[in-house]
Amino acid sequence: MRIFRLLIVLLSGIAQFEWCPHALAHDTSDAFITIDIEGLSLSGQYDISLQDLELLLNVDGNHDEKITWGELLAKEADVFRYLTRHLIIKNENVHCEIQPIDLQVSDLNRGMFASVIFETSCDRVPMTNLNVEYSGMFEEDAKHRGLLSISHRDETDSFVLSRENRSLKYSMAEKSAGTKITQFILEGINHIFHGIDHMLFLVALVLPAVYDIRQKKYIPKEGFRDVIFSAFKVVTAFTAAHTLTLCLTSFALIDPPPSRVVEGLVALTILLTSLNNLRPVVVYNFWLVGFLFGLIHGIGYASVLTDLGLSGWSLAKPLIGFNVGVELAQLVILAVFLPPAFALRFTSFYYLLFLVAGSCVTAALASVWLYEQVAGRSVLFF
Repeated sequence: MRIFRLLIVLLSGIAQFEWCPHALAHDTSDAFITIDIEGLSLSGQYDISLQDLELLLNVDGNHDEKITWGELLAKEADVFRYLTRHLIIKNENVHCEIQPIDLQVSDLNRGMFASVIFETSCDRVPMTNLNVEYSGMFEEDAKHRGLLSISHRDETDSFVLSRENRSLKYSMAEKSAGTKITQFILEGINHIFHGIDHMLFLVALVLPAVYDIRQKKYIPKEGFRDVIFSAFKVVTAFTAAHTLTLCLTSFALIDPPPSRVVEGLVALTILLTSLNNLRPVVVYNFWLVGFLFGLIHGIGYASVLTDLGLSGWSLAKPLIGFNVGVELAQLVILAVFLPPAFALRFTSFYYLLFLVAGSCVTAALASVWLYEQVAGRSVLFF
């Protein structure tokens, strides 16, 4: 089919495009906090993206929308000061002074990050109950998250710090796996509802679910069961695909492309799905489109988990929780969208406003997002 030949051509072009890793383009705002506990010693690393540092500290001295090592090094004292002000670690309510010792640059799946290696004054004090408080970037970006990883006795646990949940109490003796899984279930839900690109893609997938396509024309379905079954096939295929690549990528069985390539491909899936809604090319087996595009979205979902540096069961728990959260969010969207869509399926109101106009809007937004990733320039504010 022509749409799949077009997809192959576009995917090849994007994959071969030379992406500039230092470009200050729009991307998800995440910071990574790694804490290592070895005996009486506590040390760690703080990773913050270069684009976030530019927003906070104006690192790009010559304003060419690229950050060089020299420009970053010139702001080293400011970066260290920012870390010590916004990351607080306590052991049994005793403040552990953070002492930055080195500044590096790390090439993570999500782009280029400044990495601060630090030690603490907690040395020679038995580690019992840690309290970690993080307040970075929440005023500048309400969706910013601190992805926290704590390693102790050959075990690594992961947590999510957000604007609403800025602190964490970590007990060396008692660990609640259920709490951690719950955190990542919520993270999966937030990833859908706060990630407008993934939510719009899901909506674009199910917009035609209330219709049959005959001779490239939309004919309203007769029964709600048929509508549910049609949407269920597409969403199930999408779920199966992104679960597959989420697992393969998270467990390092496949190497994910750079974050901007993935984000560009996600935008492309929204664009092609929207265009197919406006002029149906894929008429039968539309679930296959959901599956193929789900493979791409799964890599996007995995980027956060892989950058946490987790492995084995330490990765499995947040992986399961995150995936459950994504599925719950998708079910909520379907439950809210399908009943009114079915009730309005015979009206020109639904066809023109939702299917046609809605697909035009999602296609336009996806085109802008695709341009942002290819050009390395931010156009939209979200």
